[in-house]
Amino acid sequence: MNKFKKTVSMLLALALAASITACSQTDGGNNGVVNNTASDQSSTTPEQSFAEAETRPVDEDAPTGTITWLMYEDLLSSKSDLVALFESRYGGSIEQIVTGSGNQYFETLGTYIATGDSPDIVRYEWRSFPHAMSYNMYTPLDSYIDLDSDLWKGVKDIAEQFVYNGKHYYVPYQLTTNYALNYNNRVLEENGIDDPMKMVQAGTWDWNAFEEICKQWKNIDPVNHISYNGVGGMIMVLTTGVKVIDIKDNQIINNLKNENISRCMQWIENMRKNGLLGATDDQMQAGASNGYVDPGSAFIDGNLLFLGMNPSWAYGAAKEALDKAGLENEMKFVPYPKDPLSDKYYHGINTFGYLIPSGAPNVKGALDWIELNRVEETDETNVANAKTEAIDDSVVYYPICANSGCGDTSENADSKGRHIFTDEEDKSGMSTCPVCGEARREKYKVVWSEEQYDLWMELKSMDGRFEMLFDNCYGFSDDVSNLFYGGDEPILDGPVFHDMSYTSLVESKYDVVEGYLNQYRDILAKNAAGEVVTSAAE
Repeated sequence: MNKFKKTVSMLLALALAASITACSQTDGGNNGVVNNTASDQSSTTPEQSFAEAETRPVDEDAPTGTITWLMYEDLLSSKSDLVALFESRYGGSIEQIVTGSGNQYFETLGTYIATGDSPDIVRYEWRSFPHAMSYNMYTPLDSYIDLDSDLWKGVKDIAEQFVYNGKHYYVPYQLTTNYALNYNNRVLEENGIDDPMKMVQAGTWDWNAFEEICKQWKNIDPVNHISYNGVGGMIMVLTTGVKVIDIKDNQIINNLKNENISRCMQWIENMRKNGLLGATDDQMQAGASNGYVDPGSAFIDGNLLFLGMNPSWAYGAAKEALDKAGLENEMKFVPYPKDPLSDKYYHGINTFGYLIPSGAPNVKGALDWIELNRVEETDETNVANAKTEAIDDSVVYYPICANSGCGDTSENADSKGRHIFTDEEDKSGMSTCPVCGEARREKYKVVWSEEQYDLWMELKSMDGRFEMLFDNCYGFSDDVSNLFYGGDEPILDGPVFHDMSYTSLVESKYDVVEGYLNQYRDILAKNAAGEVVTSAAE
């Protein structure tokens, strides 16, 4: 990629990039980027369409070549093993451009696309759908990926939830847990409270059971105990089987007034009034968190029962903190409770995957990268090895002798003369240095129970008990998202953590939400009519 061209492109397309980043209106939130008008853009932006008229054919026998990806983190390091596989298995190579996250990420992407300097691959973000898709920033994948194939059929149902204007721009290679209820079961045992995990297995884990446990916990110590902290209302609403904002059949549907969502939020509101969600004013004055809590410290003082957070990292972080503090624990997590009036057990999820920007020069290489990720994700050996490693409770040692005066002079020594243990020595379980006799230093490792690991895998699988849903309410501009979980009166989080009335919030903000959504509806209608939209609708 020509570096001089890249610099000039950044200057030429600045106005257009800003319009891509956010769709704002004066009576909405105040954290978005104000749109430029079409006349403002025309004098500074190259006349180049984001979208190609037709999807270009790809020669499957062509070399993979070099792909350029745009990221806000160093994935060449974090996914080094996969990058090595890409090089050895496909003969491909990767050039990486690192940019900032959030608005800067979409501004940079928009600039490259608008000026004909597109990267080949980008990571999916919540605002990729429908926000960035509205502006034709990605290449349709329908001609390239067969969702009915053995490789992709496991994510087909989820991919259908990301269809825009009848096309699949995004096919995730991995389904991930979004949020779950993390807890230390030892404190439940000590207080004679039933384990929610057993209720999940028995099919009795619902709103009523959750509320009852929260009451029991709060009643034990009304001053200090907090029944729930973490994320807000969106994930709870999904247990009704209804998305706050749904996108299907070329419609953007606002369900804020849906009776099931209203019923859920009013239940949440009452829980908050009864002191069962978040910290009270007195607890906050004493230093307690209300809402987000670092899982590394959440359970240390023993006052918090449930932490609503992604267990992929929260479970391990909490367990490690408790273990290193010498505190008794049996960390677990369960899905959010089932709506007792729902026909199915609905569960909110997240996804991980890549998209190909519009105008990407190496579509073949990008598709090879996407395929590689899916192949490795579904490989039976990889799946089995991941579980074996997660539940393996054998001791893990640091690879180098802990004795600074070890005195090893062999080829298995580092520059300071410390013995480096060989693979054979590790496999044999050698616990002392063969040179100096120093006991090996143990490395901390989070060990999962098999029951917990199996539930985690089920929460990421289309084949389990759970009906997976992905809500689109965070997929628009920052102004829209802030109406739900940010700002002074968030519609979904206010009743959970701030003693706010859901009915009042909807009455005051529904038309504002509709105003933003109408802009996206207008864009969708134009795209459906064949008019390529590349800047904010007026």
